[in-house]
Amino acid sequence: MTTVGSRWYNHNHHNERNLKIVFAIIPRLPKFFHPPVAVVTALIFFLLLKKERRAIKNNLRQICGDNSWLSWKAFKVFYSFCDFIVSYCYVPSANHVDLQSMVSGTDEAEHTLRDCLKENKGLIIWTAHMGNWEFASRLLETQGRTIYVARFVETGNTAEMALRRMMENQAVQSIDLDHPFASIQLLHALRGDNVVALQGDRVYHDRGIGAPFFGKEARFPMGPFVLAYVSGAPLLPVVVIRQKWLTYRVVMGEPIRLENMVDRESELNRGLLSAVHFLEVVLRKYHDQWLNFYDFWSPRVFDNGVQAQQNIEMNSGSRMRNNEKGSNQAHADAE
Repeated sequence: MTTVGSRWYNHNHHNERNLKIVFAIIPRLPKFFHPPVAVVTALIFFLLLKKERRAIKNNLRQICGDNSWLSWKAFKVFYSFCDFIVSYCYVPSANHVDLQSMVSGTDEAEHTLRDCLKENKGLIIWTAHMGNWEFASRLLETQGRTIYVARFVETGNTAEMALRRMMENQAVQSIDLDHPFASIQLLHALRGDNVVALQGDRVYHDRGIGAPFFGKEARFPMGPFVLAYVSGAPLLPVVVIRQKWLTYRVVMGEPIRLENMVDRESELNRGLLSAVHFLEVVLRKYHDQWLNFYDFWSPRVFDNGVQAQQNIEMNSGSRMRNNEKGSNQAHADAE
């Protein structure tokens, strides 16, 4: 496989000092001041972050299919990111009543969640860097299950570590996907009839499978679908979209159930294509809330190593199945 650079972006302004400034000032301001402050802040970073602004425009051009109003659309992405960061001032400490007051569209969502959880196989939430994914993890607490959020954590990034600590509580826990036994931990969580949440729109460590996305090949992680195939848990595409400042709506796709008695490769591809189609539908309407600040379709991050990656995913799935068999045998021996 061709070796290429990391897909995620980084810049010097995303640091713990700036987060502390936000968290010190914003809660002391009346909420009606927040949007004007966000407009100014978004404009500053829109002008400062030239590389990210260019990447966002490239993404929007691919999604929207034209060049109209690209600068305005790109600015709105920065504004959406301001809403996301400010939400950390309220979402981590909010009780369930407060959370419900900030969101709509939960009745149908809760019905779908309950139906999926009735299968007693756990549930995989497949989401994206859209709207407010951290809000989604808190909202899932109402189902009475432990939520395991699978993350790639940049241990040297103190800002990311601080945000992670803010979101963790007794009901929401993190699993570091860089951990050598992360796949076993995720499978164990599902076997305990809990919820596992993963973001499926960003490839890490140069791994990913190609899929058509807005008419052009893009790469997506296959791990969530391998997990669904091995565990038998339903996979549910979900995003939480911003309607207005600090007010959200749940958008949910149809549950994806992968049959492990069917050809593995075709089932994994079916699952991936279904989830990617859901993301396309949502992005056509809410493209200004997709918070990926790098060129998603860049040739730099798409190479000819698809078959090699399929082999990696096959091996990963084999390890999960072998560990599952060992765990089941140990349980039987104990009995």
